[in-house]
Amino acid sequence: MAVVLAATVLLGGFQPAPVAQADTGYAYYWSLTFDFEDGADGVLQVVVGHNDDGAPQEPPLAVQNTPVPCRRVGNLTVSDGELKLNGGYLRCELDVKSAIKRAVAICKTRVSECNLAINDNEPYTHFRATAELLATNPGPAPLFYHPDASYAVDVQSSTAQITAALTPHGSIPSAPALALPGLGVMRSYEAFYSCAGGCAMDYFVGAAQETVITANAQVSFYTPMTTVFIGYNPATGLVAPAGTHIASLVVDPPNHGNY
Repeated sequence: MAVVLAATVLLGGFQPAPVAQADTGYAYYWSLTFDFEDGADGVLQVVVGHNDDGAPQEPPLAVQNTPVPCRRVGNLTVSDGELKLNGGYLRCELDVKSAIKRAVAICKTRVSECNLAINDNEPYTHFRATAELLATNPGPAPLFYHPDASYAVDVQSSTAQITAALTPHGSIPSAPALALPGLGVMRSYEAFYSCAGGCAMDYFVGAAQETVITANAQVSFYTPMTTVFIGYNPATGLVAPAGTHIASLVVDPPNHGNY
């Protein structure tokens, strides 16, 4: 993250679920959160612990929170806990790999055997985006763009559509969901890709749900330093419509059981 995501979108109001990667002894997960309470920057949290069926065992051995700096481009404001886009967008620098390596280093100071190999391209069996979004003008709004995982919402007067784009699948659009009213209301959106048996994308627009079946494939996600965008998709040149308000945005690949 909700609507067309023809570029891709996230859904909101949900707590981040662990996005975990594991070897036989230790596991990690990460989540990227924007709450816009204290500014435009995000927080990348990495948790490392003993491997419990692909997820870090509670309590974890290390928790690392890293600021994700964002530069404001064009016309936008951050106030009242909302990012208010009026033709502008955020350009942010996301370095998942370095944050994971720092968390693993902390873990190693506590348990000398703690070690995880972090690849440039990590496979995830799950990938989720959530957002709390209010649209005052119709049209597709790119919520989050990374070359391997982007989300957009297309809100009209009575419908909303979410589109996610994930590597290697490409664009995975939902059908327009009934949303009355579509405009002028803060609503939660979620796109949750999961491979449990088969692979599918679950879309939620408020209480409406749709499942889109996909080919069976893990998401390939590039972890080193990458420029990501909120409110803009550089692949299409699409900018969120003026009057798009985002109250929260979470990108969270809860990946369990990769060894």
